[in-house]
Amino acid sequence: MSPSQSQKTPLWQPNPTAISRTPITKFIKSVNSKRNLHLSTYADLYAWSVGTETFQDFWTEAYIFFGLSPEGENEHPGPALADNRTSLFPPPAFFPHARLNIAEYMLRNGKNDETAVHFVREDVAGVERVSWAKLRERTRAMRDAMVSRGVRTGDVVAAVISNSVDAMVIALAALSIGAIWSSSSCDLGTSAIVERFGQVKPKIVFADDGYIYGGKLISLQDKIKEWSHKLVGGNLVAVVVVPYCGLDVSTDSIYCGETLDGFLASGTGRQLAFSYLPFHHPAFILFSSGTGVLLKVKTDSVLQHDMRDSDIAFQYTTRQTAWVMWVLNFVNICSVKSLLLYDGSPFHPTPGVLLKLAEDIGVSIFGTSPRYLAEIRARGIVPRNSFNLKGLRIVTSTGAALSADMYNWFYETGFPPHIQLVSMSGGTDIAGSFVGGSPLLPVYAGEIQAKALGMAVEIFDPAQDEGVPVKLPGLPGELVCTRPFPSQPLGFFGVGGYERYRTSYFERFGDTVWCQGDFIQAQEDTQGLIMLGRSDGVLNPSGVRFGSSEIYAVTEVFPEIEDSICVGQRRKSDVDERVLLFVKMKTGQVFTADLATRLNLAIRQRYSSRHVPKYVFEVADIPYTVNGKKCEINIKQIVSGQMGAVSGTVSNPSSLDLYRKYMDLPMEGGRGDAGSSKL
Repeated sequence: MSPSQSQKTPLWQPNPTAISRTPITKFIKSVNSKRNLHLSTYADLYAWSVGTETFQDFWTEAYIFFGLSPEGENEHPGPALADNRTSLFPPPAFFPHARLNIAEYMLRNGKNDETAVHFVREDVAGVERVSWAKLRERTRAMRDAMVSRGVRTGDVVAAVISNSVDAMVIALAALSIGAIWSSSSCDLGTSAIVERFGQVKPKIVFADDGYIYGGKLISLQDKIKEWSHKLVGGNLVAVVVVPYCGLDVSTDSIYCGETLDGFLASGTGRQLAFSYLPFHHPAFILFSSGTGVLLKVKTDSVLQHDMRDSDIAFQYTTRQTAWVMWVLNFVNICSVKSLLLYDGSPFHPTPGVLLKLAEDIGVSIFGTSPRYLAEIRARGIVPRNSFNLKGLRIVTSTGAALSADMYNWFYETGFPPHIQLVSMSGGTDIAGSFVGGSPLLPVYAGEIQAKALGMAVEIFDPAQDEGVPVKLPGLPGELVCTRPFPSQPLGFFGVGGYERYRTSYFERFGDTVWCQGDFIQAQEDTQGLIMLGRSDGVLNPSGVRFGSSEIYAVTEVFPEIEDSICVGQRRKSDVDERVLLFVKMKTGQVFTADLATRLNLAIRQRYSSRHVPKYVFEVADIPYTVNGKKCEINIKQIVSGQMGAVSGTVSNPSSLDLYRKYMDLPMEGGRGDAGSSKL
């Protein structure tokens, strides 16, 4: 049984005098006054936000609180849904009577002479400060040229582009017209770019001429030439080369190629204007409702994670403009004083480059990942001693589970203790969080603080297909959502998209339950949440289910291990699943049978004998997606003899070949047999 809440010591607690200044407290007061309610705690607000009879009221009040109606209008948006349905599929159209434009809202409030964006690039000296006036003018000129080239509402504008002001300007211009934005990171493979844009048939594709990462300059001339000629036909009228690195890229060899200056010269001096469209009009090809993304992002960032209009916010995404976190950071410009954008390696030219920028620019919200935090700890960086971070209020972490050990390091050694560490988990598919933080709740080691407002998160028994909650509090299960929410995907592209959408999320439990495919556990004492990994990657030896994150919580405390990946193996000939753990050693460190034994002992002592891997192996590399997530499913398929196609989003696909020899492991051998730790 879990220890009582009184036995768990919070690592961080809300400051009672500061709670009154939080947006969520102001929201609670507004709702209480308007609806004659008596909400006082986060639990009160959450219950109201997901109630069968009240969840629509929550989204309506959030819409009004954030002032999403066009500037100068204070119209009531009307009912959140046209009926009282609670099914999630087919996806309901939220606010059917409302019209707005996401770009107008994002550009509305900043004062002309104030800085909207602080932009820093690797190996480029200084900070570029872009004022709100300049951001609006650049958006106007870009929109003007797009209209001249025939871009209309509903067209797709795409970009193979880095995390930059150019990317923001192009996206804002497209959204102002009512066009749909789709993006790809510069280091994505040619075939993946063609596969992505071949489906959505963009009218215009913008492309950086190159990028810099880790001190290396990469020209994209040949790649642009290759993918542009494979996109011939469809709606494509221009491939516009952005002189990001100042390379001499010849547009003559590029299909429909032209320079950015030439493209902008096609404008006729039109004023900045906005097309007001239905709330459910698509804006982003992240398979999410565009303006629904705006409401979801505002709710998550402002109410959930205490983002304020006095903040300078930063989210490390480097070139990954294809990742949902780029979109969320982009939209967040309407919730803060200004953004910091950084493009390049987080450890070049020095390992503390991002923390130094946070100090110099005065960042108050710092978005990162468990992998980044683990890396700075491994490099011996102690932010609280090396940098002045007194203005930093919040550090957010996403992309993977954040272990209890990392929480403890953060507060005991790493960062100033006044900072709230927020771990959150959601998905590209919903453009937001299912679970996250709250300025009203304490932080406990290893736990996500709360279920997100408006998201009716439940934990279903993985052994049952009828859709029933786990039998006892504290048992792990499937993360599901049982109420509609405004950022649901509108649909999937391509032939059969409707059916693929249904089978992706609703085949397991039916049309009233969104099944995310994540494994989660709620703590009985604190009500905190622990993410355990993807459901299809859950480890299940002898019927004992647990997540890979539990194993990583052990491997990351071994100083000689740089990285690890843990998967289940079950081949056609196997009667049960067994767990394989692969570790990558730090430079100069040697993998030994003694290390494997110590790993197994630590796992057994922390959890149980059932958690101990059957084998521990050393590998030279760990495969990751371009978004920084471990490719557990790819490895599981390989070692189980299921040769699925390799996605173009794997950043180091050659590393997958290292695991093919483990398909033929013998069945004999004891659990955690260190003698079989190398092949």
